Amino acid sequence: MVNSYKDLTVFQKSKALTIDVIKYFKKNKVNKSNDFLLNQVFRSVSSVGANLAEGFGRNYSQNFKQFVGIARGSSFETEYWLEILLDLNEFDQKIIKEFIERNTEINKMLTGLMKNMKGESTKY
Repeated sequence: MVNSYKDLTVFQKSKALTIDVIKYFKKNKVNKSNDFLLNQVFRSVSSVGANLAEGFGRNYSQNFKQFVGIARGSSFETEYWLEILLDLNEFDQKIIKEFIERNTEINKMLTGLMKNMKGESTKY
């Protein structure tokens, strides 16, 4: 039994990815016309961990399952925006690919978590 969302490896990995993405782009500014891309990346990548925290705080597995699904959707959105940044070829390709790989791992973990929760309807 998990006592806190902070105990979830997927939460820890999503938080670390969020911090690393923010730090990288803080150092490597985009041109003004692409600011919206960074805003979208920051919003979607931070949404993964935030939804895990919020869903866990609801204290019922049905609510948590719903928020895990939302977190998974945000992970897919993050992948989309990172791929756009990769295709623009304005940043270190190796680092952006690493972010994509880490995000893919998080997505797989979220998918596994959703499958493990299938059928649960009681308070956790």
